[in-house]
Amino acid sequence: MEYNGNAVYSYIVENELENYYFPAENTWILLYGDAYSNPRILVLALRAEALQEPFSKEEKTAVRAAVDVSKELGLPFIGVRFVPGSDQVLVWETTEKKPERMSYDELRDLYEEYGVVQPGTPRKSVNQYVSSSYHTWQRANLGKITVSDLDLLRYGEEGELRKIIELKRSKYAIDRWKPFDTDFPNFALVINAIVDSGRNIPFQIYYNVLRDGPKGRREDDISQIKVFAFDIPEETIDSMGVKYKDCGVFQLDELLKD
Repeated sequence: MEYNGNAVYSYIVENELENYYFPAENTWILLYGDAYSNPRILVLALRAEALQEPFSKEEKTAVRAAVDVSKELGLPFIGVRFVPGSDQVLVWETTEKKPERMSYDELRDLYEEYGVVQPGTPRKSVNQYVSSSYHTWQRANLGKITVSDLDLLRYGEEGELRKIIELKRSKYAIDRWKPFDTDFPNFALVINAIVDSGRNIPFQIYYNVLRDGPKGRREDDISQIKVFAFDIPEETIDSMGVKYKDCGVFQLDELLKD
């Protein structure tokens, strides 16, 4: 599996920890909500070289994982395959339907139907964004929304979702870093998705330090992982209701082999 240069992912691959899933390179599992952190849809975004090329093994695995998560959280699933430089995307709303081409404007309208985009949100020219990525278009055209990447998923022996883990890293010392307030709307989104599902799914942050490496490159230091656990209330919340606790510092092996 190709992955996005995170040392936690490397550890999982090297130690063959099969009860964890993380998106492969150019693959994103995205939880979308409205401006108030109300979850609406689960989107799998896939970057490809061509819209109609056969799905790779990694893409098929990602589709299965994303569909499973959408079912666990009780959310509609949408798959989106995009190609930088193209003004069209390949979209499917369920695995039973054949994927269809649509424009970015049509995709935006679909998101509006699901309550992600607020009616009347200004549209912007697509042409200036398609040369980069789906994510740039998303930021420029979907208005005030909440969205969270699902970085790491922990499964149980029966294949049930047991934990959602947000991976954070920066140059801040392990004893100085804490979740930023600006991320609270997105944290509330994940929390609300869990609350709405009726499931008891822990939601945690694993934080590690980035250190200066050779040639100015930053390297992950995963010798210590700081863990934060979010409270999962009985009812949905807004960003002001996000509560968490500092669980302390752990070795990665004891965290991932629990």
